[in-house]
Amino acid sequence: MSLDPYKALGVSKTATPEEVKKAYHKLAVKYHPDKNKGDKVSEEKFKEISEAYDILSDPEKKAAYDNLGRETFYRQGPDGRGYQAPDFSQGVPPQFEDIFSAIFGTFGGFDEGFGNKRSRRSTSSTNRGRTWSTRKGDDIDYTLNLSFKDAALGTKITLNIDIPKTCALCNGTGVIASSGGGVRGCPDCHGHGVVMGTKELSTTIPAGAEDGQKLRLKGNGAPGEGGGPPGDLFLIVKVQPDPDFRRVKNDLYVDRKISLYTAMLGGQVEVRTLSGRSNLKVPAGTQNGAKFRIKGKGIAPAKGKVGDMFVTFKVVLPIKLDDKARELVGELSKEAPVDDSSLQ
Repeated sequence: MSLDPYKALGVSKTATPEEVKKAYHKLAVKYHPDKNKGDKVSEEKFKEISEAYDILSDPEKKAAYDNLGRETFYRQGPDGRGYQAPDFSQGVPPQFEDIFSAIFGTFGGFDEGFGNKRSRRSTSSTNRGRTWSTRKGDDIDYTLNLSFKDAALGTKITLNIDIPKTCALCNGTGVIASSGGGVRGCPDCHGHGVVMGTKELSTTIPAGAEDGQKLRLKGNGAPGEGGGPPGDLFLIVKVQPDPDFRRVKNDLYVDRKISLYTAMLGGQVEVRTLSGRSNLKVPAGTQNGAKFRIKGKGIAPAKGKVGDMFVTFKVVLPIKLDDKARELVGELSKEAPVDDSSLQ
């Protein structure tokens, strides 16, 4: 193929080697064959970004591409031949040793024969004059849908999340021993050192979790580079709306319908709360829209002040009146008239 490596990786021509490496890492995880099994589009995309990295990570190839231009580079190449894309079928090509060990594995690097794994505890490794350091793995965001009640009261959850994991077959090295005494690319991770897998996680959501809040699960992100620690997993809380409750900070607001007669004569009604039902006294002469507070019945967060519940009464009027009812209402209006000025 004759691609634009800068466009393929989404970087500018002035991008630093670290920026190029970071861009490749992000895209490689996204289009990894294990994550997109059977997806030919993703497979081709993975080949493109690997080819783009092969060009931009090599100073000579990058200079040749920049100086010759795309078509001339692919016809002629930096050594007078047509450019050859990297081949992983016989193991990890030399120009990919560091990127595969640093980005996809959890070790420092290989020796000249690709056979000896270096110490995981080292903070930097060298190979053929190149040096790189360990790096913490990428953080991962995961949207967590919660019911209003679970977010308010807190809950225990178990999740099964698709996440990059260190390849168990090659232990993150990207290669395994071959029958001839050498090494070959790992068939499980295709030389990348990581595979997509399902991880089961159990955690507790604290009471009072808010919509959009991020909850951090340390060390449950992507594997680190070059023996670095894994990243973190961030649960992004998405709270589903409730048909009754409205939340403002830690206070709850709810509407409660009452009959005209209860509003006029007073009484007692049940109100739904997060912890069940509570009785609320309705004073005689309660007006439509009147608001009453139930102290301490709002959100009780794991940290912070407990909120209150505010109940707004909505007075429901009788719909059908027969002649006798009309007569009674007329008499009532004379006995208990309403001051028209209060309606202005």
